Amino acid sequence: MEFIYYLLKVSICLALFFGTYVLFLKKLSFFKVNRMYLLATLLLSFAIPSLKFERSPEIAAPRFFSDYDTVEHISGKSLSPIVVNDATGFLSISDLFFYTYLLGTLIFLSVSCFKIYQLIRYTGSEFIRIDGLKVIYKKSGFVNCSFFNYVFIDQDSLTKDEMQILLTHERVHAKQLHTLDKLVLLFCKSLLWFNPVIYWYEAALEEVHEFEADQITATAFSADIYANLLIGLGSKKPLNPILHGFSKQPLKTRIVRLFTKTSPARLRWYYLTIIPLLVCLSWIFAFKAPDISLKQNAGNSNFVLVLDAGHGGTDKGAEGGGFSEKDLALLILQKVNRIANERNVKVITTRNIDQYLSLKDRVKAKGDLLISFHLNQDIDPEINGIQLLVGNAGADSAKRKKLDKISYQLYKNLSQLNGIAVDNIPKEVESLYILNRSSAPAIILELGYLTNLNDRDYLTDPIKQDELANTIVSSIIEYSTILNREK
Repeated sequence: MEFIYYLLKVSICLALFFGTYVLFLKKLSFFKVNRMYLLATLLLSFAIPSLKFERSPEIAAPRFFSDYDTVEHISGKSLSPIVVNDATGFLSISDLFFYTYLLGTLIFLSVSCFKIYQLIRYTGSEFIRIDGLKVIYKKSGFVNCSFFNYVFIDQDSLTKDEMQILLTHERVHAKQLHTLDKLVLLFCKSLLWFNPVIYWYEAALEEVHEFEADQITATAFSADIYANLLIGLGSKKPLNPILHGFSKQPLKTRIVRLFTKTSPARLRWYYLTIIPLLVCLSWIFAFKAPDISLKQNAGNSNFVLVLDAGHGGTDKGAEGGGFSEKDLALLILQKVNRIANERNVKVITTRNIDQYLSLKDRVKAKGDLLISFHLNQDIDPEINGIQLLVGNAGADSAKRKKLDKISYQLYKNLSQLNGIAVDNIPKEVESLYILNRSSAPAIILELGYLTNLNDRDYLTDPIKQDELANTIVSSIIEYSTILNREK
């Protein structure tokens, strides 16, 4: 659905840019500038929603340590396979929307590629060079039209003078690379085939192409003679959408334009209307607005969270599918750190870069909760899922209660994620340094198995990573709120 939302944002931008064009710019005779406006706003409509500007939280300067202890490897071989909780065998509504859209895009692209192939095939025909143009004579199919510098002409339907006028007109299309505009638009149409605005854009751009060519050609010849030729060659026969047909566009509009005075230069100021529109769209779609719900659900400002990314430096940890535990654990830590800061949770991180840390250094920081991120591997590729590992609190009943609370909050929220399973029983592990030597309640969060294809796809998907990080932070805030109430 994320991609569908992106396309909807693109559609909104496109509609607003086109509305501005119709209201303020369409009637102006600055055809070259109008062409630039249409092309630029078309590309900006795709670019603006894809941009993300946000204030990054301050990251503590990296620390380097000298006392190297033995790195602690955590084995998950004792875990049982977990059934993925969203494997229903049926497509969700979002999947149905996406696959329907994808099918439409593939059909549109296939048809477009076939039409391009038809044109390229004809360019292999015998041609005559005339003033930089490659003229191909043909009597049937598409005639009196151009594709880049190839011009297809039915010479039997034209006099010598008419031929000269037509070639002048098509030479403008070739020199201005109007066909390239059409190819760009064709690709955009394949992505937005469901949106009527993209077809209005196509009609407007083609109209501007013809106005520009008409303006230059009518300057070289009499406007009356040129208008008569347009009427004489007028045809409603549909052409390949990539071709520039001499009389393809509505003749009345083009002839009226021929005899309309050029717009005064002062009206060029109208193009500045794009500036406030650009600012507004960028503010809405490109800049991340503060999330009120996050502020309402902010954590206790006195609560201190310690985050640790397992392994690092020369110790890669688990590996699978070309990914390593040390890199993915650090990436998840950074995302959790950013979201936690946004939600008023104080965070201390043991490492922010790819570096080796001793176990002693990982438990140095003082806080209210320590979470160490790890990933797993196994010789059995079917073993999968998130696992919570806790230490033996021994006689410390207060610490045991806290571990039970945070384990429950994490399981409750993580189990709601679609695409990855979660073991419903925290695994108590004996003699793990980071769990037993931490002054604060400590949990090792095994985020999944790199040797399991489903887990690996989930953990390497940026969107899923964000969902996972948000869920972890929400669980921590709920836990800190419970602690605050019990004081």
